[in-house]
Amino acid sequence: MYDITISLALSVGISLAPNKIMNKEGRVIKCYISSFINSQIDPYLMNLGFTTGMVGLAIPDYGILFKCRANGELLDLEFGSFFALLGFINTKLKDQDIKAVQVISSNPHFVFSFSGNKDIINKNKERRKLLDSYRKKLSIAIAYIKPIENKALLSPLGYASLPVHYKISLKPDLDEVKKVKIMPFNRGLIL
Repeated sequence: MYDITISLALSVGISLAPNKIMNKEGRVIKCYISSFINSQIDPYLMNLGFTTGMVGLAIPDYGILFKCRANGELLDLEFGSFFALLGFINTKLKDQDIKAVQVISSNPHFVFSFSGNKDIINKNKERRKLLDSYRKKLSIAIAYIKPIENKALLSPLGYASLPVHYKISLKPDLDEVKKVKIMPFNRGLIL
């Protein structure tokens, strides 16, 4: 894994930091995000209107691997993965007392948008607003990893199930359950 040796306090409020620096915040959860666009897709799926983009996230400590088709530019897909991850932690893992996350990505453009090119975040009001709301609840660090080591890019077959020592009940919110509609296949999210 690529480790950045110094902590940088950035104007966007996120640090590029190794685990040993973040540990002062308490328990740090390593999370992985990914996105890609397939140049080829099964012709049958293409005819049905399925998208070629894919977003993914992984939280290995909890045995979570999520992938979903999505439509958009590669950087937008990566930010979609990022905010989906933070939203999942904020809503579904809120009982786990997670105070700090290290988000690891294989997209250098995404990683360095938090340091050098802050316009990618600051000029997009929705991204800025979401980032500010999550920063109030979590200490967030961003890191780069080689694609071959990114756990969000693993096949579900190569991913371990929930570790035995974790007891998590992912109970659906009753209000959320009432909103569920049975619908045909979703051809992909538009980000």
